[in-house]
Amino acid sequence: MAASSFYYDELRRALSEQSFGLARYDVARQFTPHEASACVTLLEGTTLRVSLNARGYQVDSGQIFESIEDLLQSISAMYEQKRRDTLFAKLQGLQ
Repeated sequence: MAASSFYYDELRRALSEQSFGLARYDVARQFTPHEASACVTLLEGTTLRVSLNARGYQVDSGQIFESIEDLLQSISAMYEQKRRDTLFAKLQGLQ
């Protein structure tokens, strides 16, 4: 197995960029060239498995999303609120 893969690197990057709206995340060190997964704990306290493959981002339920933002917005009201608050704070900082 290679030291990393596109899906592993992309999942790590995407979750890192959205970490403001997550309680925690841990990208699994076990991955394939075609898929990577992570254990994600939402601000609500719910923990779920998120995977990334050629079809997109996916949760255990099987629903597929084009972006990590779409996935998180659909499953976590607290993520959506934190995202809005963070964006508003950045806009305030520009003034």
